[in-house]
Amino acid sequence: MNIRKCYKNMKYLIVQDWRSTHGNHAGMRHMCDMLKKKYPAEYEVYVKEMPKVWEYPKTFLEKIHWKLFGARAQKAYLEITYPKEYLELCKPMFSKLKAGDEVFLLEYLLPWASQYELSCYIRKNYPEVKIYALSHLTCKFFDEITAKESGIIKKWAEPVDKMLTLGSSLSDYFEKAGITKEKISTGFHYVDSAYYHKQQPIDVHSPLRVIMMGALQRDYGMLAEIVKQCPNVHWTICRGRKNVDDLFPKSSNVELKGFLSEEELRHQMDIADVSLNVMEDTVGSNVITTSMAMGLAMIVSDVGSIRDYCDEKNAIFVENNIGDFVKGINSLCDDKRNRVYEMKENSINMSHRLHIEEVNKWFSFLC
Repeated sequence: MNIRKCYKNMKYLIVQDWRSTHGNHAGMRHMCDMLKKKYPAEYEVYVKEMPKVWEYPKTFLEKIHWKLFGARAQKAYLEITYPKEYLELCKPMFSKLKAGDEVFLLEYLLPWASQYELSCYIRKNYPEVKIYALSHLTCKFFDEITAKESGIIKKWAEPVDKMLTLGSSLSDYFEKAGITKEKISTGFHYVDSAYYHKQQPIDVHSPLRVIMMGALQRDYGMLAEIVKQCPNVHWTICRGRKNVDDLFPKSSNVELKGFLSEEELRHQMDIADVSLNVMEDTVGSNVITTSMAMGLAMIVSDVGSIRDYCDEKNAIFVENNIGDFVKGINSLCDDKRNRVYEMKENSINMSHRLHIEEVNKWFSFLC
C-alpha cells in the first residue's frame, strides 16, 4: 500500500440506492453517509435513486404489449436514459472538480445500472482527477456477464485508475481477466459497529441456536437437508421474500421467518449462537460482517473470499456438501460450550477491522 495519504483532495462518492438496503445500516449508501458524517471535510456524497422497477407481463395482452413497446422502452431506459441521469446527478460535482480530487464509483460493472458512461465522461473532461471503481458482486455473477460480453471487464476498467474489490477472490478474477495487479486494490466490506453490536451478554444456549440469513448465492435445497439431519439444534431460517417454506420440516425446532425489519433481524442475531452460511460464492457479504459484529460463531462454505473475513478462531470452514455441514454443526454441539463462547468472542474482535475508520484509511491511501 502506498504510504502517502492524499490530505487536501476531496473524495466524491457516487452511490446507488437499492431497494434491498434502502434505509438500513448495512448498504453502500449508509457507508457513504457514515464517511461524510465522520469526515465532513474529506467527502461529498451523490446518491442515485433506485432504478425504475419493470413489472414483467403476466396476461396474454400484457405480453403482447411488452413485446411491442415494453422491452424496447426498458432497453432505452437502461442504455440511454439511466447513464444520462448519472451525468445530471453529478453536475454540481463537475463544477467543483480539481486536479487531484478523487471520484469513487461504488456500483461499477453493473450493465443495468451503468456507471461506465460517467467514468468515461470524467476521464475525458477531467484527466487529472482520480477515478476508483468498486465492484462487489461475485465471480459467478461475472462468469454470467462475461459469457454474454467477454471483454466487458477490461473495457470498463480502461477509464478508471483502480478497480476496488471487497475480496481477494474477485481481485484474482479481475487479474485473470486482464487487469494488472497494480490497478486492483482489495479492501473489506464495512460494518456499522454503532448499530451492529451485542445487546445482551455473550452466552451459549442449549440447544444450540443456529441462524441462517440472506438470499443472494444461498443454496436453500442443501440447507433444508442439513436442517433435517440436525434435529438437535434450534433453527432460525430468515428467508426474506424467498418462498422456500415447503423445503423445510414443520417442527418445533425450526422457525421460518419472512421479511424482517432490520431491528428484528438484529435481535434474532443477538439471541443466536451460530451463523450458518451455505453459499455458492461470496465477496464481502454484509451477512458475514454483521454476524461477526453481533458475536456469532461462524459455519461457512469455504468459497470465494470467505477466508479474507474469517479464520479458524471464529469459523468452521466446510466443503459445500451436506455431510460436511452436518459434521460442523455436530462438532459444536458435542464440544464443551467454551469453544463456541471463544468463537463468538473472536468474531467480535475480528470485526473491528471492518469499522468505518478502516474504510476511510483504505480510501485515503489509494492515490
